[in-house]
Amino acid sequence: MNDATQGPMRAVRIHRHGGPEVMTVEKVPVPRPAPGQVLVEVAAAGVNYADAIRRLGEYYPQPTVFPFTMGGEFTGKIVARGEGVTGHKEGDTVFALHNGGGYAEYAVAEQGALIPVPDGLDPVVGLALVIQGLTAVAILKDAGPVRPGDTVLVQAGGGGVGLLAVQLAKMYGAGRVIAMASTAEKRATALDHGADVAVDSSSDGWAAEAREATGGKGVDLVLEMTGGSVFTQSVDLLTDFGTVVVYGVAGREPPILAVEQLIPRNISVRAFNLHPYLMRPDFTAETLCELADHVAEGRLRVALGGRFTLETAQEMHRSMEARQTHGKLVVIPR
Repeated sequence: MNDATQGPMRAVRIHRHGGPEVMTVEKVPVPRPAPGQVLVEVAAAGVNYADAIRRLGEYYPQPTVFPFTMGGEFTGKIVARGEGVTGHKEGDTVFALHNGGGYAEYAVAEQGALIPVPDGLDPVVGLALVIQGLTAVAILKDAGPVRPGDTVLVQAGGGGVGLLAVQLAKMYGAGRVIAMASTAEKRATALDHGADVAVDSSSDGWAAEAREATGGKGVDLVLEMTGGSVFTQSVDLLTDFGTVVVYGVAGREPPILAVEQLIPRNISVRAFNLHPYLMRPDFTAETLCELADHVAEGRLRVALGGRFTLETAQEMHRSMEARQTHGKLVVIPR
């Protein structure tokens, strides 16, 4: 432990569920790594819509114990190790996943939740590849998967997962990619990143517009993260043998599935959760190296939608919930 870790640090914490205003910057003791944990000097924390869901007190797979430090995804340098940590040393730069703690100057993580940063990859840029990139790859290669010539519909096509999925779908053989986005700017960004068509997700006519773009045939694969009526319309848009992969419910209205809809056309609905994939070290390491190579060779563009400070975390969440952002958002603690 160095001298800097002996004093208090700044962290964004919440003491109750609510809107962005419940997040406050506080001075708290630097956490100490327990056995099997490391302490990371945070260079940047990733921001995910799941952070807002957790702050609001809506469904989240892990309990939130107050006071709670926001942020489950971060990158930085290991500055201390708890007892029993092997394979990682002080000074290593890593990606880390933890049950909170990332919106801070220092954070702890379990050694099993550490991912080495591939050589030559900027760790801050790389944050877009950890949750969002791994999600896009796992859906397109495994949960879907996309097949050569498929038409793929990507919801939130201007977001962190969406912009990567648009590009990766083409790399993996999709014949046409349709991006959904709520603003003209996001639709333009999706088109700039390789989408063939961009439809207005805020319009009641988005599904008809998407079907028209396929010549009336429908789509083969949908990356679905909205829920509610959008989910229902996505199922209706499928061709025979098509698949909807549900990886979120950003609209906060749960999807309702009538199984009898699936039978006549042999269509499928697949639920997706990244966490089990992250428990497979071979998947995370190999996939991040693949993505890093794509970035280095210019085949994959990472869109950073904004860099925020701890003090502007409230502003960041307001913009994210209002769907005014695109690409990957990050918090820079210093």
